[in-house]
Amino acid sequence: MRSFAIYGATLAVVGVLGAGLGACSDGSGALDGSGGMGTGDTGSTSAGTTSTTGGGTVVPTGGSATGPTAGTSATPTAGTGTTGGSGTGTGGSTDPGTGGMPMTTGGTGTGGTSSAGSSTGGTGAGGGGTVSGPFKVLIISTALEFAHDSIPDCQKLVADLGMMDPANPWTTKIEGDDLADFTAAGLADYGMIFSCSPTGRVFSGNPKVSDPTGKMTAFQNFIEKDGKAFAGVHSASDFEKTGGFPWFTNTLMGGYFQTHDNDGTSGSVVSDMVNKAHPVLAGLSATADAKDEWYKMNRDIGSQPGFKILQRLGADQRPLTWVKEVGAGRMFYTVRGHSKDRFKEEPFRNLVKNGIYWAMKRTG
Repeated sequence: MRSFAIYGATLAVVGVLGAGLGACSDGSGALDGSGGMGTGDTGSTSAGTTSTTGGGTVVPTGGSATGPTAGTSATPTAGTGTTGGSGTGTGGSTDPGTGGMPMTTGGTGTGGTSSAGSSTGGTGAGGGGTVSGPFKVLIISTALEFAHDSIPDCQKLVADLGMMDPANPWTTKIEGDDLADFTAAGLADYGMIFSCSPTGRVFSGNPKVSDPTGKMTAFQNFIEKDGKAFAGVHSASDFEKTGGFPWFTNTLMGGYFQTHDNDGTSGSVVSDMVNKAHPVLAGLSATADAKDEWYKMNRDIGSQPGFKILQRLGADQRPLTWVKEVGAGRMFYTVRGHSKDRFKEEPFRNLVKNGIYWAMKRTG
């Protein structure tokens, strides 16, 4: 009888200690109910800690624990992190996904053991995630060589598209020929640089530009380091093609315009079979008849590192539209858009809209 009394007292002490440890959760990440770092808990445990990777806030959706016979246990309120169960707890682990706020699904514990289930994280701005909200687009369209009469139509299209989606509106500014905004401070408020058919050495051989090297560096850092976006149409590849801005020509664009068919030449725009499910092609026909001044580049863009060809010309399979992840940023480009008529075509307008959304890590 004496040994049974000692055994019972011992279990009672363990139960009290378990309850005390469970009550220690203060949202700081130390021994909280889910065993995770964050606010609130999922079930009640008296031991075991885990940590989340990604810095998200753990938001419990359930989980309960029932204490053993010896010792006391109260059923916790999910998410309060104030009532601990007795016994030996095993903390679960959370996986916050790719960023954002993970949602933890708690398991059911027996005897004070709670096992947190898996968590599904939201997606943030980095990697393949998406974001939402307003942004600003800086349009470059300086023509030091051939000036397309469709440049104003391009500028208007980009501005009009920015008013279509209340969740992701954007405003535009047309950059001056002196590229005054191309400094770290000047580009800070923009999310995208859009190229409406500029031509010539706009950065490297422009008499109106002071400190061309600094402006080219600001452009590169805007994309690669700041994680911003570039998009362009038609002669965006017929600009800075003589070696004066090698990062733009080789890394960002993949090559430059070399020759073209006559404007108005009929052709079939076909989705690339490998990348036909890409978001930029959403809602577009896999094959569509069209007319344009079809560019041919100086080399095969598809063989350049990191580029994905999205559309080709049916007759000879030359690339027409492509994208790339460039450092922390993204780029989108299509050879289409020579004449004013192209900017009235709904498929072309939708292609440009999809390209802007993808490059800006938006969905729409």
